[in-house]
Amino acid sequence: MKILFLDIDGTLCEPGEHVSQVTIDALHRAQANGHKIFISTGRNVPSIQPFVLAIGFDGIIASAGGHIIADGAVLEDRKMPQELLDHALRTFEKYNVSYMLETDQGTYADVGKHIKKWEKNLATANSEMKRMMVQLLEGLGMLPLGKFDNQPVYKICFIGDDEPSVVAAIGELGDEFETVLQDNMVPDQPRINGETMQKGVDKGVAVKAICAHYGVGLEDAIAFGDSGNDLPMLDVAGTAVVMGNAADSVKAHATVVCESCKDDGIAHELERMGLI
Repeated sequence: MKILFLDIDGTLCEPGEHVSQVTIDALHRAQANGHKIFISTGRNVPSIQPFVLAIGFDGIIASAGGHIIADGAVLEDRKMPQELLDHALRTFEKYNVSYMLETDQGTYADVGKHIKKWEKNLATANSEMKRMMVQLLEGLGMLPLGKFDNQPVYKICFIGDDEPSVVAAIGELGDEFETVLQDNMVPDQPRINGETMQKGVDKGVAVKAICAHYGVGLEDAIAFGDSGNDLPMLDVAGTAVVMGNAADSVKAHATVVCESCKDDGIAHELERMGLI
């Protein structure tokens, strides 16, 4: 048995688009052949699209490893300690870095401010930036930032006006955080978005937990991803499949690079692997 771990945005589908029927059929065939399929996403559970959940996964890694579900049971639920959250928010506000707070109830954000400021970047952004913008525009799982009242937070997504301010903020967060700064996919534009969690929470840790749950070695884990927050799972999985639409820095971690998500890369790679 193999366990397949699949990122959503930029991997299963482009943000704002549906998963192709070719990819869905390939995943169902893999399941029919005795393999497990898991979502492995930076999204919190309320922001996972219904059409993705409808595929029928065996489990979910959500919030970039903060929340893990296998066969309907919660394996792990790791939220940020209050003192770390307070420190992060003070730091982002100090450097004028906008943020979105992901909880088990939804994502708290100043939607109007984000849309006005960042919508123009949608066409040229990396997949995680696109995911945030599409989520804001569609309102999936979104809650007003003004209603946030220190609910437990899994992860903070952030967007800054320029790279120096974001880098300074990350430096001030310190080693107690697991922070990913996404690669800029557009030349001559600043690298301005990323996400942060408490140290020890990432997709790689989650992959290890799920493999242990099933008694499967990491050599039987196959990870599919395209962005910076996928690197921990790509690095621990026995096979790391990176999408053709990924940045070169992510492709450097690949066992194999497949076609882009728009070209049904997952389905083609599963067939080449002999899993379907």
